[in-house]
Amino acid sequence: MNLKMAAALTLFSAMACVSTASAQNWLVNPPAELSRECAYGDCEDGYGILEVRTEIGTNRYEGTFQDGEFHGQGRYEVMVSRSARAYYEGDWVMGVREGRGTYWNGVSDLYIGQWQNDLRHGRGAYFFGVQDWTPNKHSEHWLQNNVENYTGEFVEDLYEGDGTYRWPDGERYEGEFYANEKHGNGTFYYSTGSRRDQYWQYGRFIR
Repeated sequence: MNLKMAAALTLFSAMACVSTASAQNWLVNPPAELSRECAYGDCEDGYGILEVRTEIGTNRYEGTFQDGEFHGQGRYEVMVSRSARAYYEGDWVMGVREGRGTYWNGVSDLYIGQWQNDLRHGRGAYFFGVQDWTPNKHSEHWLQNNVENYTGEFVEDLYEGDGTYRWPDGERYEGEFYANEKHGNGTFYYSTGSRRDQYWQYGRFIR
């Protein structure tokens, strides 16, 4: 294992932890709510726009409701600072992200994929260092081939199952993951075009 790869593995583990925290922070520690208003339509059982005023700005949900909860298809924009806005757009089940959706953390990280019980769960792709993101700026395929990312299986917000981690220079690891660590068989593809089959145990390189 070369030095570049060893350093990348350390960075990979750190970024996995950061991405998990950032994906949840906007809902776990929201700023204090000051008021809410249905600005348009039916925010109880239909289609509407709900505006929620907080200490740092106004959050906005546009989509369908059931019993006053986000339900069906909708987009929820959340102020994560006075100048940055995160959003989730996709499927909801009674106020919980469930199904397929896109999450942007308002800074540089983007997730597109499956959700279950407000967690990334199923097939998805998490992209790092995305600059000036706007919806549909790039296709998911373009992002997977041009931006540092993990694409594969998630279990309760963790990289778990078969997946691919790609670095900015195009080098990538394809193989098995468990709890955000490489675990099992995999293959490292170098930018030179060569490859190396590997075996890992809980993030520790075996051979």
